Parts: sequence; C-alpha cells; structure tokens
Amino acid sequence: MEWIETTGRTIEVAKEQALELLGVEEVEVEFEVLDEGKSGFFGIGGREARVRARLRPRVPAPKRERRRGRRRRGGSEKGAAAAAAEGGAESEVDVAQGEGPVTTDAGTQHQRGSLSRVELAARAQSFLAGLMQEFGLTGEVRVVRLDDEWMELSIEGENLGVLVGSRAVVLDAIQELTRSVLQAVAGEGVGRVVVDVAGYRQRRREALERFAREQALIALETGEERVLEPMSPADRKVVHDVVAALEGLATRSEGEEPERYVVIYRTAEQGAIPETADAGSHQGVD
Repeated sequence: MEWIETTGRTIEVAKEQALELLGVEEVEVEFEVLDEGKSGFFGIGGREARVRARLRPRVPAPKRERRRGRRRRGGSEKGAAAAAAEGGAESEVDVAQGEGPVTTDAGTQHQRGSLSRVELAARAQSFLAGLMQEFGLTGEVRVVRLDDEWMELSIEGENLGVLVGSRAVVLDAIQELTRSVLQAVAGEGVGRVVVDVAGYRQRRREALERFAREQALIALETGEERVLEPMSPADRKVVHDVVAALEGLATRSEGEEPERYVVIYRTAEQGAIPETADAGSHQGVD
C-alpha cells in the first residue's frame, strides 16, 4: 500500500489521524516521522507534526472487523460539533460520517457526509466555545449571519480583549483557525467565514472609514500622497472602498505582506490615473 501523510498538534495526534484514515489498529501500521512539529500559541507561530504511514505487508482483516471500535456510527450533531471543538484545531484531517470521497493533502481519499450550513455553523460555535474555555473566558457565541456563501459569528461577553490582540492579530488568527476547522469537513464549500468579538470589527470599520475620509480630504486639498500604515487585506479594502466613492481621488497598495499599505492620491485634473497606480485599486481591488 502507498504511504499516506497526516498532520497533527503532536506526533501522537498525527498518528491517530492516520489510523482513522486507514481504519485499522496501530499494530497493523508502520509509521515514519517526517516532522516533530513545534508548539505555538493556539497554532500561531507553531508548526504541526507530520508523519506518514502505511499498512504493514500482511493479509488485511475483513473491513468490518478492522474498523470495529474505531468509529461510532450515528450520534447527534451536537456530539459531532463537540468533537470538532476538541480536535478541529489539532489536525488538518477530520473524519466525519457518511458518503462521498474526500481527498487529503496526501492524495488519499476517505468518506464523509455533506453537512448542512446549520450543522457547519454549529461546529463553528462549538469550536469557538471550546477555545474560549481554553482561554478561561466565559461568554456566548452567536451566529449573526448565515447563508449559502457567508457565515458570521460573534463572541459576546466581558473582558474579551485577549481574543482580539494588537491590531486584531489574535482575532484574525482565530477566524482563520475556525475556517480551517470547517474546511476539514466541508472543503472549499465553506465560503466566507467571519468571526467578531464584542462588535470589534464593526467599530474598527467605522473608525477606519472616518480616518480614510480625513486622509483623502488632505490629499485632495494639498495634492500630496497620503501613505497609510500597514494594514490587513480587509482593512485595506475598507480604505479602497471609501476613497472610490470620492471624486478626484484614487488609491493603490504597495509593499509586501504583512507590511503592505495603502497610498491615497489625487488624480490628475483630466481624471487620468497615474501610471504607478495599481490597475483597479481605486475600485477596491487589492
């Protein structure tokens, strides 16, 4: 049998994921550790352990016997959501029940079902609730928007600043982790996932819009370019959108991530955009 690769927070977790994929017990598998991994703060700055595994050369036991005891059939969606909260951030591989092939990053297929949008939102809620518990925080995770392409969740409570961090670095990491957990069971069909904490993103957007207008007016009056501080792609888009609505002004993005920033400038009198501008940047394209 060909080797498969799995990852996890620790070598043991990565091995367990391989056993789940193969549907056998550990004595039936040989492992090779590719990367011991590195610990980080809730996945920030860390590196997951990586192993590869394959069945030992022998006549395999009947499929039903091999998988007996390794997976539970049925169960409530609440239980599945709790499992996602406990293990979703630990590995890139998450096995769900049902039909339909899913390809891991190693190219190996396994079976899982198609979850509804409501079920995916429940998993996201459960994951965020578990993360709050790890931080020692109390609060409520609410789904504030859910449709076929967009899922927005809000964490409400007291003293939640630790979940935001400087320049929302922690909040952005939590949002990306949440999306990764959902992608593990739904692939790219997850769509846009937004996580907010106590209305921070809305307040940030309103403040950023005011700031962008102020800087745009200075650029319009003086003719001098206004170079803003490095921002996330989402914040840069806010600035692009605000300036795009103002006549006689345009924007462009410069620099490399994570130090990429926006420049606001006055367009030529005839309305032409300078050659140095990013094509379409004044339309909000970053």
